[in-house]
Amino acid sequence: MLQAEIERYLQDVLGLKMAIQPWKDAEKLPFYLQDAYEFSSLEILEHPYVLMQARDEIGTASELRKRMETLGRLTGAVGIYAISALSSHERKRLIEQHVPFIVPGNQLYLPDLGLDLREYFRQRRESPDKRLSPATQVLLIRALLQPWQEEIHLAELAEHLGYTAMTLSRAGKELEAAGLVQAVGKGRSRWLRFQVGNPRSVWQAALSLLRDPVRKRVWVSPESLNFGPFPLAGESALARLTMLADPAIPVYAISTEQWKLMQQKGIQVLPGGEPEALQLQIWRYPPVHYQSGSVVDPLSLILSLQAEHDDRVRQAVEELEEQLPW
Repeated sequence: MLQAEIERYLQDVLGLKMAIQPWKDAEKLPFYLQDAYEFSSLEILEHPYVLMQARDEIGTASELRKRMETLGRLTGAVGIYAISALSSHERKRLIEQHVPFIVPGNQLYLPDLGLDLREYFRQRRESPDKRLSPATQVLLIRALLQPWQEEIHLAELAEHLGYTAMTLSRAGKELEAAGLVQAVGKGRSRWLRFQVGNPRSVWQAALSLLRDPVRKRVWVSPESLNFGPFPLAGESALARLTMLADPAIPVYAISTEQWKLMQQKGIQVLPGGEPEALQLQIWRYPPVHYQSGSVVDPLSLILSLQAEHDDRVRQAVEELEEQLPW
């Protein structure tokens, strides 16, 4: 299921923290429905719903509507079709059939509530965001992972990232406004001095200001790696750094710029979970390569896995935190 992605998406757009649970009434459904979908339950704005993710082919929008009607008739539940990606044609057909659906990171359509969360998302983004910008976040992470220095020079940290002087100036102001650093002068250079004396304390102080680096997740064919190399991310990176077993579907991180280039080259997005597919995480900032470039940096990795509920993953994240170079 797309549980973690859906939880993150609803928290981003509605500020709702939730735990998606297995749905206990699935056994009341005909076997053909149990075989065709994975079911789980959640609550949105005090309304209970059942997520339906197809195991194989989704069928037509009208077929999906009829199956949701069967779900409602037999259990009284309202279904939401969950999928990682939809074409504009598929989205149009689902809306025409009044089929509730969710595409994490893109859209939630709930006709019974009169909600299209693409509109809600755009309105919400107009409110001030107190978290650090992606550029400021990646610079802070670089400072925390390098040999510890109480005073840093942002231009040195930003080497090879291509950030402008204006971006670096804004990053410095953000770090000062957050109370993490104080500006100090060294000749004509402007340095920043951390307000606390060790990287672990800075990390803990900044944690509430940091964001999930993953903007979007897509599934593509293995041939997409020809556009790389890309560092491992998600559970694949966690497996490389801890005792966690490798996931069935490999996960890699790419920047937004890399993804735009791949789209220009005609890369095709696949349905989630397709055999031999791999997952690409599209990051808000260029992934900071770690351990000779094979995996993403551990701090961004931890941030990307905060919404995971799998006990195996949580234990592996704790193991990773114990390995941090502090």
